[in-house]
Amino acid sequence: MNNRNPRKNDHSVSESLLEKVRSIFPPGILWKFVLVGFVGFLTQYFVLSYIDRTLDVDITKWPFWLSVEAGIAITFILNDQWVFKTEYHNSMAMRFLSYEGTLFIGAIIQWILFVLFYTRVLLVGHRFWANAMAVFFATIWNYVIMKRYIFKGDENEDSNNGSRSAGKRSGSAALKEE
Repeated sequence: MNNRNPRKNDHSVSESLLEKVRSIFPPGILWKFVLVGFVGFLTQYFVLSYIDRTLDVDITKWPFWLSVEAGIAITFILNDQWVFKTEYHNSMAMRFLSYEGTLFIGAIIQWILFVLFYTRVLLVGHRFWANAMAVFFATIWNYVIMKRYIFKGDENEDSNNGSRSAGKRSGSAALKEE
């Protein structure tokens, strides 16, 4: 006979799930990631808006991609130096290429959603809201891949708390004590 309490089991499972979610989305770096994403979003939006106001072109083509690249450059630097700062094993150039690849896939997701939201397909029709909705969905992809693969430090180093240890990262200058 099984004497297990089903409520206790359910509680253990929910605690385990909550711990798993917290390990993927730790509050210490999550708010920084969201803030950096917002800076990238604003960069992208202003570049796209500037092109839309100054040139007579379809903003769903090359202007969209140019604005995405502007946002990528800003967010890489902030994510690398502030959000996920840790002891990296690869050079900044390698991290940037990995970052670009991840964000390229995220940008394809974002572009498809932007076009759907901006055109009359989903009846949003306003570039700000269309872009905001597309960015939201692409952000989930970006965060998970970046945290798990691109900005991952040593296995025994806790980079989830956002602390940076003193020392030297590969491909960069020595770090200061914080």
